[in-house]
Amino acid sequence: MRLRLTFNLVLAAVFLIGIVAAGWYYHAQLQRDAMAEVRHNSQLLMETALAIRSYTTDQIKPHLDPLNAERFLPQTVPAFAATETLHRLGDRYPGYVYKESVLNPTNPRDRANDWERSLIEQFRADAALGELSGIHGEGVEQSMYVARPITIKQASCLACHSTPEAAPATMRAVYGDANGFGWTQGETVGMQLVRVPVLFPLEKARRAFDTFMLSLVAVFGLMFAGLNLALERLVIVPMARVNRRLEELATKDFLTDLVNRRRFFERLEADMAEARIKHLGLSVIIFDLDFFKRINDTFGHDSGDSVLRHTALRVRELLRSSDCAARFGGEEFIILLRETRIDAAMAIAEAVRAKIAGAPYEVVGAVSASFGVAEWNHREDPRSLINRADKALYQAKQDGRNRVVRAADE
Repeated sequence: MRLRLTFNLVLAAVFLIGIVAAGWYYHAQLQRDAMAEVRHNSQLLMETALAIRSYTTDQIKPHLDPLNAERFLPQTVPAFAATETLHRLGDRYPGYVYKESVLNPTNPRDRANDWERSLIEQFRADAALGELSGIHGEGVEQSMYVARPITIKQASCLACHSTPEAAPATMRAVYGDANGFGWTQGETVGMQLVRVPVLFPLEKARRAFDTFMLSLVAVFGLMFAGLNLALERLVIVPMARVNRRLEELATKDFLTDLVNRRRFFERLEADMAEARIKHLGLSVIIFDLDFFKRINDTFGHDSGDSVLRHTALRVRELLRSSDCAARFGGEEFIILLRETRIDAAMAIAEAVRAKIAGAPYEVVGAVSASFGVAEWNHREDPRSLINRADKALYQAKQDGRNRVVRAADE
């Protein structure tokens, strides 16, 4: 359980670090890509406006200029053509704006607002400044803008914008004499401005980011489950099996399959602590097979080992699941009886003695054992308790063996 918890905590920490790092990098990359897309679209819109102006100047204006003498046709003006064409694009794709913003325009719709005027003033203050770009607006109206200066470089432009007297009469009839005049050679009178919305590319980037993160979490979930399954089958189960085997080797006697001396003392200390708290009885029985050396010498050690194994089986048949029997050393055994007073312990010891002596063993025949029984007085330590039982065992041997002796109280 601790291995699984540690593994999962490490795995979760690695995933958390990984997903934060991947999310940060991917989100930043998506934002950069979205803004690059907006920047590309704004440049494309600007180049489209320039292409329309160029086409109008080269292909439309020469054919329609003669008609301006009778009626002014704004379609011959490149700025008007570009504005009108891209205005229709804006009707279909809201947020895409093209405007030729001028401080003193002929057409009132081209007049610069306060924000646009601030950009134009930057161009007027720095003749070398060829382009401005940035983000304008908030929320759904946020957009990227690209602005380029409109500077009077050709004298032909002044034919319509120097003085009212120099301008075509048909133009003045449409727009009047108050606006669009007084321009001079080399003056920056306005700017070409395109605006492209950033909401849609950023929203697309957000959806891509959400999809990526959900996919990453799903992949981690599958990986987490798969690794835990692999950990369970390839590590935890085999390790648990090995640990159980190691526990058995460390706590059990290999010959009799009873617990060993070390494990017995661990159980005795734990049960004494519980008995002290709950004021319960606790007794131990220690017994020794009589004349066991004679069995080994007469019938061999294999027969002696068989006697030890079958003695352990006969003892185990008479004990409760809460009791603990151990091979204490050589042919000596010890039994821990929980919640058992001395009289009951004496009865159990007598039953074990009768079980051992009652039926002959294979090869060696009849075998007997001598027993010492002691009840814990709630004051002595484990070794003192066992020493009292051992003295009773010694007394049983002195009295003729194959008997149960009660230990003296202290």
